[in-house]
Amino acid sequence: MIDGGAIAAGAALLLDWQVPVLILGGMVLGLVIGAIPGMTAALGLAAILPLTFQLDALPALILMTAVYTGSLTGGGFLAILINTPGTPGAAATTFDGYPMAKAGRQNEALGLQIAASVIGGAISYLALLAFIEPMARFALLFGSGEMLFLTIFVILMIATLQRRSFARTIFAGVIGLLLSTIGTSVTTGIPRGTMGLDALEDGLPVILCVIGLFALPELIAIVARPAIAEGATRGTDIRRMMGGVRQGFGAVATWARGSAIGTLVGLLPAAGATVASLLSYAAASKRARASERFGEGEPKGVVAAESANNASEGGAMAVLMALGVPGSASTAVISGAFLLHGLVPGPRLFIDNGPLVYGLILGNLAQMAMLGLFAVLVASQVVRIVTVPSRLLAPILAVVLALGAYSFRGLWEDVVITFAFGLLGHVMRRHHFPLIALMIGLFLGRQIDADFVRFVILYGDDPMALLSRPIVATFAVLSLGLVLWQVRQAWTERRSA
Repeated sequence: MIDGGAIAAGAALLLDWQVPVLILGGMVLGLVIGAIPGMTAALGLAAILPLTFQLDALPALILMTAVYTGSLTGGGFLAILINTPGTPGAAATTFDGYPMAKAGRQNEALGLQIAASVIGGAISYLALLAFIEPMARFALLFGSGEMLFLTIFVILMIATLQRRSFARTIFAGVIGLLLSTIGTSVTTGIPRGTMGLDALEDGLPVILCVIGLFALPELIAIVARPAIAEGATRGTDIRRMMGGVRQGFGAVATWARGSAIGTLVGLLPAAGATVASLLSYAAASKRARASERFGEGEPKGVVAAESANNASEGGAMAVLMALGVPGSASTAVISGAFLLHGLVPGPRLFIDNGPLVYGLILGNLAQMAMLGLFAVLVASQVVRIVTVPSRLLAPILAVVLALGAYSFRGLWEDVVITFAFGLLGHVMRRHHFPLIALMIGLFLGRQIDADFVRFVILYGDDPMALLSRPIVATFAVLSLGLVLWQVRQAWTERRSA
């Protein structure tokens, strides 16, 4: 049941004059970031994270989520105009968006994409508004054993979604768990792995590790290109774009199905916008009429992909706020913003800060209402934006990241840690080790360390007794099922080979 008093208190928090200004600035910045190939939402969020130091908690989180929202929508602009998705989640948008652009219907395609993005995001946050309280109360049932088996299940789920990188994913998750043990043990008070450095006494700064792990490899990728994007010469017309917006709102069945798929897929760690948009596109194409030619410029293909793309945001935020598990690089950086302001994502977040959580959800719904207008304006100018030379953009962003890392604690070691994890992320990406698995291991490792000690104290003599707890038994069965399914897949592929 929705708490009307908490919603009213959350709405009152949005009356601060900073909120609409931050939504405007964050939305435009996110749209621009999404329109730049290789300039992912995680990189943009990492770059602006230092700006949130001086803000209160809710305005800071509103700014971060506005950038996140804008980047998901902006990723589809170049996917339509030049067949180059700005973000991975916009890959399915190219299937019909680019053929429409080649036929001279780029304005219609952009309008369809913007309408579907607004609808998908709004539906996912309405679902979050309705279910965040029962999700939070369910999360309160999670004790030490439940969190331990949840982490195992999440890493196995990521490994399964990665398919061919199953072993690499497990390895990356274990490395993340080991790195999280650096620092003073929360149970024994003994420093571990600090190498005598005072900066590591409190452990590796998770926020800086995430920034380096995801942002710097993207910078390296940008440097490899002479320009951010080439060939963006297609013209845009706002009036025709608005016609596409109206057409997008009319495709009710398509965006309703895509929004439902996106919201549900967003709940899965590491699945996110890419998997959601591809599944939604596949579902729409299977239900296509004889006159609808998906892959050749079908408007419903754009609506299906983009509605699921943006709807995945609400699902990802639900898992982050209810269970404290970031399902993507972007939500990992956003979780860092929570921690910076003394808020710990997880079961106690809603119970202890209900009005703030409701305020954040309502703020995101307000973002969706404003997204359509800003997206149309940015889309009309996107061709000019993406012609910025990468030799100018990359050094500026590198300096911003370095200054942000230093301002975190005022220690030069933090800059070294950030760039060291950047190099680690670059190497792991080149050799197909999923960064999201390492990040989850790093993010949850210290809590798992303490939970494992409690597990040994409580169930050391009879560990099988833990399986009498329903949630633990469920995650254990699901984890075993994922392993067996992966073994079967490997055996089938080997036989066919």
